[in-house]
Amino acid sequence: MSDPKFQDFEIPSKLLNELYELTGGKEAFKGFIIAFSTEKGTPVVYTKCDSQITEYGLMKSLNDYLTEYNTDPQEIEEE
Repeated sequence: MSDPKFQDFEIPSKLLNELYELTGGKEAFKGFIIAFSTEKGTPVVYTKCDSQITEYGLMKSLNDYLTEYNTDPQEIEEE
């Protein structure tokens, strides 16, 4: 494998803050969890939530999705 083209890629905090603001208005259950792989293959997870309840809900949803996916894998459609 060739050397990575980028050094320690990080999603800009401004983009993460904008994404967070798009997840809901005031008095809403705002938050996100993003997972991706760097060019080196290192997994990275970003999370930002307005409360522990929102974070727990997102984690439960991800757990349910991964459990279902591992039980019955679906092919991801390419556009």
